[in-house]
Amino acid sequence: MYLPQSRMSGVGLGRLSFKQLITYGDHLKVNQPNIDAQHEAIFDLAFEIEELWHNHGDLDQIKAVAEKLSKVLESHFHYEEQELSAIGYTKLEEHRGEHRVMLEELQIIRDRLGKMGHGPVRLEPGFLVLSYILGVTIGHISHSDMDYRTFSNEAVNAGGKAWKDG
Repeated sequence: MYLPQSRMSGVGLGRLSFKQLITYGDHLKVNQPNIDAQHEAIFDLAFEIEELWHNHGDLDQIKAVAEKLSKVLESHFHYEEQELSAIGYTKLEEHRGEHRVMLEELQIIRDRLGKMGHGPVRLEPGFLVLSYILGVTIGHISHSDMDYRTFSNEAVNAGGKAWKDG
């Protein structure tokens, strides 16, 4: 699907930087230091992708960042699922399912990027990856991960200890 740049500007991605749309901070911390550091690294990758897109970087560069994002997410999801299992998170299977779908979606995007050849990043490849990363950062972290933060906070408030490292 082709969206002209004027339409893109209408949704904010054409004129605004990611840092104007999303920020990582205390409001997104789950109070588990390793997970919080991993989430911040995911946001940093989002900013790197956005910069490549807006500066019409090389398509091979965005492919490399998408590959790096895939590895970071796989590692993060594995670690996060172990931690959630350790605290007895009651929605772990649902959360694990979200992770599986996100990795499948990223693979589809990486396959599409692989078919685009080489050259400067234009509208479609940048928009594909940015839309995906918005789903991960704003969608998953700010909603689903905040649910397990609430779960762990309730465990602490009940006199327990939520995280091994916390």
